[in-house]
Amino acid sequence: MNSPNELFAELLAEAQCSRSALARDIRELAAARGLQDVRCDHVDVGRWLRGMVPRGAKPVLIAEALGRRLGRALSLSDLGFTSGQPLTLGLSFAESRDATIRTARTLWTEDLRRADFLRMAVTAGALTTPMARWLVSPPTDPPFRKQGTRRVGSDDVSAVRATVRMFEQLDHQFGGGHARTAAVQYLNDAVTPLLHATYSDAIGRDLFAVAAQFTYKTGAMAYDVGLHGLARRYFVQALNLAHTAGDRPLGGKVLALMSHQANYLGEYREAVDLARAATLGAGTAATPKARSMYAAMEARGLASMGDKRACLRMMREAEQNFAKSADDEPDWIAYFDQAELHDELAHCFTALRSPREAEHHAHAALGQAGDPHPRSRTFCRITLATAYLDAGDVPQACTTAGEALAAAGRIKSARVRRYVRTFDRGLEGFGQQRSIVEFRQRARDLLRDAS
Repeated sequence: MNSPNELFAELLAEAQCSRSALARDIRELAAARGLQDVRCDHVDVGRWLRGMVPRGAKPVLIAEALGRRLGRALSLSDLGFTSGQPLTLGLSFAESRDATIRTARTLWTEDLRRADFLRMAVTAGALTTPMARWLVSPPTDPPFRKQGTRRVGSDDVSAVRATVRMFEQLDHQFGGGHARTAAVQYLNDAVTPLLHATYSDAIGRDLFAVAAQFTYKTGAMAYDVGLHGLARRYFVQALNLAHTAGDRPLGGKVLALMSHQANYLGEYREAVDLARAATLGAGTAATPKARSMYAAMEARGLASMGDKRACLRMMREAEQNFAKSADDEPDWIAYFDQAELHDELAHCFTALRSPREAEHHAHAALGQAGDPHPRSRTFCRITLATAYLDAGDVPQACTTAGEALAAAGRIKSARVRRYVRTFDRGLEGFGQQRSIVEFRQRARDLLRDAS
């Protein structure tokens, strides 16, 4: 016989919530999260009160539903279930080095355990506090550490940096689903011991900076495969690590990633705010190319909002700053080349429904020598196809989108699949032309194989 769950009962009473009301909250949250198979009624709540432990996503949904009613975050252990970790793990800004190390390590460990609560949705509003705290926080003390017998040197930092580059290449070429778990394992097994070791001020700053890069890259992989709440936890931890390193432009890079994701998720106002915070927080320490990237992210959000005038101004700013790029740009901005800039501008003009300009920039991006970022070029080809479609050239649009499908098949990316679906929906008003039928058959094959 199970013992009654007194903790759960006390919280339910404190919230003045009936069994039926809680069941309804859980169903509504599940529907909002896209969890179609979650069933819950007052009978289920009664079973949990008697001591039965809910399964699957239900513990997280219960905690979120009751937490909303009580106005505070609840952990699963608060409810008498499992896991002592707060559901807000990884979403707070930490000014101290030790708190940063502790939280990042816990996040990596819980991710490897596939903790259910890490998959719960996190809105862009949850990023407002860490963003603001980063903006107003004073510079950190040097991260010098003297503990343990291992001493970290420049070779250790170089090894982590080389590994980051390797995972970046895998991500760009094969998508975030290819090696994300391996990246988390490396953070947990190789980076954690370094953060806990002994290092000088200079080595410590370099170590925390490269750990920030590795962390935001791992978050970007989660974003690419559709684990958006998890990605946001990684981005906040990357912001903490960059702050500890004393690297303001790198912190701006993290906010730019947050902006990119918010724009993708339809949180356009927040996307603009995050990009502007990146520019403001990095200040004069940011290099021209970094400022160009921040401006491009702001332009993306403004384009999505339909603010053409402001968007055009930020696109000009992005181009002007990029033209000032020097040889001493940081390594983490190296990916933002001429092709990437044109790709961003093409996306802006597509959102503004300016197909001629979108076509120009998409061609400029695709015309660059080499193809170091296959996923980005796949996005760009679908953007170009959309520009053709907006201009009324359906056969050319389908041909171009078909070229994107050829590369998309080997990329494990939820974003790529969404681009394909979005383009497919755009074809609905053009009937059953031969080019549309052929494209849709190929697209169905791709989406079926990816599922």
